[in-house]
Parts: sequence; C-alpha cells; structure tokens
Amino acid sequence: MRRPYLPALLIAVCGAAFAQTPSRPSPGEMLQVTDATLERSIETQIAAQLKVAERPETAERLASFKKNLFDALRKKGFTAEQSLQIVIATPLPALAAGAK
Repeated sequence: MRRPYLPALLIAVCGAAFAQTPSRPSPGEMLQVTDATLERSIETQIAAQLKVAERPETAERLASFKKNLFDALRKKGFTAEQSLQIVIATPLPALAAGAK
C-alpha cells in the first residue's frame, strides 16, 4: 500500500525549513550592528578610564611622572622653562597609547 500523503508531507516540511532559513544581513545592517557594538565598547572604556582617573592614587602617580620628567630634563641640562614646556607637551602615559 502506497502512502500518497508522505511525499506531500516531505515537501511541506522541506518548504517550511527553507522558509525559516535566515537571510544574510545587508552591508548597511552589518554596519549598524558594528557601529552600535563599537559605541558600547568605547563608552565602557571611557567609563573605566574615568573611574581610574577619579582615584587619588592615580593623581599621585601622574604627578610623580610629571615631576620626575621635569627633574630628569633639568639634570640633562634643559632650562626650567624648556623643561616645563616639554612636560606640558608630553602626554600622560595612559593617553599616549590611545592618541596615536
């Protein structure tokens, strides 16, 4: 005995499976997702940097860095004015890597 409903059922199941296959996102959709992800990542990084910057020990360490730089420049023969200008122009270590 043949079962005529079996091929019809198979075709219906295959059709439903193909209908549920997700389509690929367009380049514009991919760009939107990437932009949103990058934005959240940058916001998280900035929040973390600000949290660290708020700590008093961070200010102490940065002040030590700048003072040590100034003193080292003076020892190398730079005038106080030259040393100060170099210290002012020198970015903080945490910002130097991200600035490039």
